[in-house]
Amino acid sequence: MATPSKTQFLTEVHTLLKKRHKLEPSVDKLTILEAVVYGICHEDATREQADAALARFKDGFFDWNEVRVSSLEEIQGIVAGMSDAEGRAFRIRRFLRQLFEKTYGFNLEPLAKKPQKESVKALEEYDAFSSDYVLATVTRLALAGHAIPVDAPALRALRRLGVADESTEVPALRGILERAVPKNRGAEFGDLIEALAHDTCVEGEPDCPRCELRKICPTGQAQKAEAAAGAKAAKGKPGKAKSAE
Repeated sequence: MATPSKTQFLTEVHTLLKKRHKLEPSVDKLTILEAVVYGICHEDATREQADAALARFKDGFFDWNEVRVSSLEEIQGIVAGMSDAEGRAFRIRRFLRQLFEKTYGFNLEPLAKKPQKESVKALEEYDAFSSDYVLATVTRLALAGHAIPVDAPALRALRRLGVADESTEVPALRGILERAVPKNRGAEFGDLIEALAHDTCVEGEPDCPRCELRKICPTGQAQKAEAAAGAKAAKGKPGKAKSAE
């Protein structure tokens, strides 16, 4: 049997994950500024956590300038419960301060009307865009581009699936995904990989027996073979001889 292409394999991954995970519609459109903050909140966190954090920013502050002049402790309270809350708070405030210093305001929407490459080049002047995840999030949610953000949990799952190896860098992996997964399914595919990474393909020992992908995943197959070999070895091990009466 011929080895399936990346497109065929990822289509099967998508189909199987949809059987397990019933997702609510994801965020569809944000302003560029909102997408940057959302990307910082979402990286290495769940969509629910990022949605809640963005809502708290909007409800808890008068405007983005108030966030800019707030203490790190205040901003950290908004992202409490996420990993590295202090680092996220610093990155968000740093971005808002850089934006204000460059534009004396908080409106980046004129960039949304320019060619995507030109917009990205302008945005890369901000430190927040040193993260490929933030760049991909803004590209998808604010620039209407085809992008599938990949953070550490997603990278872990995709490596276990054999889509990437230890030497594959995130931008290269994102390119593989975006060529194999069409734009109209990109957002859902990304959400499904995130759900996989936080449900069964967790850090440490993955819960392969409970995963929908166990029949096509190299890691799942290896774990199954290892378990079978262990069971066979245990079955064949001679029992202790009965002591003489």
